[in-house]
Formats: sequence, C-alpha cells, structure tokens
Amino acid sequence: MKVLFLSDFFLSGQTTHVLELAKQLQFLGTDIHIAFGTIHSKLFRTHYRHDLARQKLSFSEGAELKKLLSLCHTFKPDLIHSQSSTLFQRAQLLASRIGVPYILTCHGLGFNHARYRYLFQDAAAVIAIGPNVAQEISHLNPNVTVILNGVDTHRFHPPTDDTGLRKSIIYVGRLEQKRIEPLRHLAQIYTELTKKPLGIISNWNPGLPGTRFRPWQADLVPHLQSAGIVAACGRTAREALSAGNVVLLMQQAYDGIISPGLVNVPNFDFSGNLGRFSYAQLQSDVKGLLRSNYRLKKLQTWGRRYALAHLSSEQMARKTLEVYKKLVIPQKKPHQNRWGFDDNWLGD
Repeated sequence: MKVLFLSDFFLSGQTTHVLELAKQLQFLGTDIHIAFGTIHSKLFRTHYRHDLARQKLSFSEGAELKKLLSLCHTFKPDLIHSQSSTLFQRAQLLASRIGVPYILTCHGLGFNHARYRYLFQDAAAVIAIGPNVAQEISHLNPNVTVILNGVDTHRFHPPTDDTGLRKSIIYVGRLEQKRIEPLRHLAQIYTELTKKPLGIISNWNPGLPGTRFRPWQADLVPHLQSAGIVAACGRTAREALSAGNVVLLMQQAYDGIISPGLVNVPNFDFSGNLGRFSYAQLQSDVKGLLRSNYRLKKLQTWGRRYALAHLSSEQMARKTLEVYKKLVIPQKKPHQNRWGFDDNWLGD
C-alpha cells in the first residue's frame, strides 16, 4: 500500500507525530511519501532532512497542486492522508483529481467550523487524537476513529543507570503568549524551593526571571533522561513519561501530575488546557515531589510502565493501518484504471 502524507513542518508535537507515524508505518510495510507544505523552521534543513534520509523516508518540499499531481504520477498513492488543517483542502482537491480516498487527522479542537464542513463530509475517514476532538466532529463524518498519539518507547527510555534520584524540573514545549502565565508560576515556585533556575527548552526565550533558556533541541532524549520532572503537554508529555519522568501537565493552564488517578478521570487528556487545578495546587505538587523521594521514584516508575502499555507509536501505527485497509480495496492490477491519464492530465 502507498500512502501520501500532506503536512506542514513546524516545531511542534504534531510534526513529530507525523514523522514518527511515517517511520512506524514504513516498518510495518507501508510505502510512505511525505509532501511538506510550508517549512516554518530552519532546523528542517539543518537536521530533519538528514534524519529523514537516514531513516530512508521518502519526502518532498512544496505542496502546490500541480506539483503534487506530478508527484502522484510517479508515486501512485492508494490513499492521501493530510495531517495539517492548512492542507485539508489540498488533500480533497488532489484526491478528487486522481480518484483515491483521503483521510484527515485532527490534532486539536476548533474544527467545528463551516469552512471545514464539506472537507470532513467528503473524507473517507477522519482520525481524532482524542475523545474530546472526536466528539466535536462526530456529526461531520460517520467514520471518525480515535487513535491516541504514540511515541517511540524504545528511543524514549529511562537512563540505563537509573539508580540515582532524578529530581530536576525542566519545561519543554512550544511557547506563545497565552502559555506564559503558568510557566511564570512554575519558575517562581521552583526557584523559591531550590534556589535554582528553571530550565526551559522551547522555540523562543520568554525572558522570565528565574529561568535558563535553551533553544529547541532536535534530540530531546538526553534532556528528558537527565531531568526527573518535566512540565509539558501533548506529545512531549508522553515522551517524558516514556523516559521515566514525573509530568506536570500544563500548557495554557495547570492540569495536575499525570498519575494513576488522573488518567482514569473520564475527561482526561494531554492538552494541559482544562485548568483542572489552581497554581496553589501546582506549588503543593512541586513541593511534595521535591520532598518525598519515595513518591517521586514511584511516579517515575509508573510513568514508564504506563507509556509502554498505552503510548506506544507501534500500537498507534497498527491502528492507523487498520483504518487504511478498510478504505483501500485490493486490486489485481492496481492503478490500471485509476492512473489512466490522458496527455493533459496535469491540467492548468
């Protein structure tokens, strides 16, 4: 099976998800090509291009319709899978031109809008990264499947000599103005308790007092392995758990320590935007983790076990592949009719 991914590139968990899903699907025998639209970071050319080539993942730059049609003439995809909302319409146009189904993945809320309605209705299937997202769009398409984001649990693992006590706190995640307030509170709490600056790994430096900034790191593994406690959300929170960290779930608000109790709450998600707890609770949680080595170690061990059981990207890829298989009908001579273009097949 051949699948064409459409995705913009920017420093976020969404892009990391696309790369990880492509890698795992390829490992399962699916032929993947990633067509990147807009490139929002110089790291794509200095790091990620080389990493894609090393993993032998096929990719191209530019998602103009005519360029994609030319690509399809040689790649001959059975399916188009768009991961970026800016490319949903491109997926629909491309799929209608070449006669294959298309799938959309929704990585967050906000798709219950008129401009998306026909794109969802025409899609062969929609993948939602969580139940809250699925609920918002369920009326737009009868074939909505929830597939949680997964991480490479083999790559993101605790340090091999994990016998000591790791209790440093770092914040890892993309920053924008509405995410600054909870970070400011965390920095103040941490410096008051430890007299040390809070480490921040992000796309820009917020310049907060009591912080030490480091620009975004293409390889987070050594940083997660040396921390112990990570403030994060989304995919980074999953990676931190897999690397054996306690996770303070936060983005625009504080949602608590990811724990056995929290993950069993009916509306639990990894967004960090629900505002489940106050900043006073954040202070109490940080203080408790730093003062109780037993609780800290117990939660770190649980986090790793939870990731292995529920957050594996291999599981994510297998579930995605099942969605693909329901849509692609095996043919004795694949593409024979689908690719019977005339001399003017590229169009204007």
